[in-house]
Amino acid sequence: MANWPRPDTIFPMEGRDQQEAAKAWYNDPLRVQHRQLLDENMELKKLLRKNGISWSSKFTFRSGKQLLMESGGPAAKRRKTRHTRSSTPPPPPQLPVLPVEIQLQILELALTSRHPIIDPLTRADPGAMSAKERNRGNQVAIGFLTTCRAYLVEGRRFFWENNTFTFTNHHTLRNFCNLSLQYRQHIKHVNFRILAKFYDDEVRDHTIPYPNKKNHKKLHRLRVEHRAKEQSMARGGFRSYTWTQTVDFLDALRPPYDPSHNLKKLPPPRLLPNLESLRIDFVNFADNFLHIPGYDLHEMAVHNLGSTLNELMVTGLPAGHAGSRACSELRGLVKDDGLFLKSKPAIVQAGTQVRHMGDCRLEPSAVQTWKVLAKEVVAAKKAARAKDDDSDLDLDSDSDSDSDFDSDTVDPRIHHPGHHDLPDMPPAPEEEGHPESDWKSRRTIWKRVPVSRDSEERKWVEFDRILGIPLNKTPYSEEDDHYDPKDLVCDGCGCMHAPSDWSEE
Repeated sequence: MANWPRPDTIFPMEGRDQQEAAKAWYNDPLRVQHRQLLDENMELKKLLRKNGISWSSKFTFRSGKQLLMESGGPAAKRRKTRHTRSSTPPPPPQLPVLPVEIQLQILELALTSRHPIIDPLTRADPGAMSAKERNRGNQVAIGFLTTCRAYLVEGRRFFWENNTFTFTNHHTLRNFCNLSLQYRQHIKHVNFRILAKFYDDEVRDHTIPYPNKKNHKKLHRLRVEHRAKEQSMARGGFRSYTWTQTVDFLDALRPPYDPSHNLKKLPPPRLLPNLESLRIDFVNFADNFLHIPGYDLHEMAVHNLGSTLNELMVTGLPAGHAGSRACSELRGLVKDDGLFLKSKPAIVQAGTQVRHMGDCRLEPSAVQTWKVLAKEVVAAKKAARAKDDDSDLDLDSDSDSDSDFDSDTVDPRIHHPGHHDLPDMPPAPEEEGHPESDWKSRRTIWKRVPVSRDSEERKWVEFDRILGIPLNKTPYSEEDDHYDPKDLVCDGCGCMHAPSDWSEE
């Protein structure tokens, strides 16, 4: 939008809200359960006190019949008669029993939802759901789990393996650590719905452009939580919780504490150890409105959780420097040869609910595919040196070289200064069944890409290994079907760098 931001626009300062954090601490599920048990215990004590019964373990209440039985009175010597032995009612007639295979199929269908389950294990926030999502009601027949122990064991497995989950709050994601690892390890895809939160200690309106491709001039009012103005040095004014909230979501994926795990033998598993794909929907992250994300996002996405996903889709990233910086940091979550998908906003929050936008196309790209070429170039260079018979060649004969770098010490993983000790992370698995490439010399990689943002249908797309861009719309050209190894290897260090670091010279 050309005339936005306006001159009178107030830009928010980034940070967590203290009241939101205190509320989340107070409403923690374990803490709520503890308060409920305390209240129930007090009610039971009142009931015992009202009937003159002590709740101490030193005193036990016994009925008169039990005392006579223990004292050996007439009641204890009374022999059971035929009438007393046959007083038990006969068992009810058994109903027809279905085969076990059919019971498991019914159980699996009853516990599988057609739609993603929002905020499992906790009460979902109505303000983070659309009207259609709130009116869906029960999506699974969860009552099956209370039928018997066999249905409970098998039903839990079906529920956590067959459903997809959407998290709108990072506290809900953290509560997932209460779930056993045997269920968490089967989850391979989740969806993060990160709603930008705004706070202000003054009553004023804040608007941002409505992300509608049909009408770019439309503005909508932000949902702002009002806070009382503090007469202190505490930071007040207009505040936002956006990039820091993204860091909190990613931080929740780190390994939770497990007292039974031996840290000396094996590192602890992450919250979702087998997570392969992730979708992040950024809601109300307006263009040219937010500050650039800090180093904490880089620390979390690139280092702590770096190279852990095969596929990442992000929607609603803002345009400008803030969105570009966040996009480059989030790409660090994807493995080498992985797939990164970017799209326009999929959800917008207006008023007390969210609205889903129309489907749109994706901008796919392959991540770090040039590293395969870098390893091959360095390996070929080492092999050529190994075959050199003249090992006693005078070093002065190479004085015309621009660098005294020894290629035998080259580590093909090095592509940034200060990252010399990075481990060689395994790349994303190669997808099989792709068509043949028209390029003979140009190295490419095939990936299955969704047809559109919200579509489950996928198609084969061919990517260039150096630039990571799709080549489906690029016609075959014999001039472009050529790679010169001299252009790929740096003269200073003898290794190939990321294309973003290449100099125009």
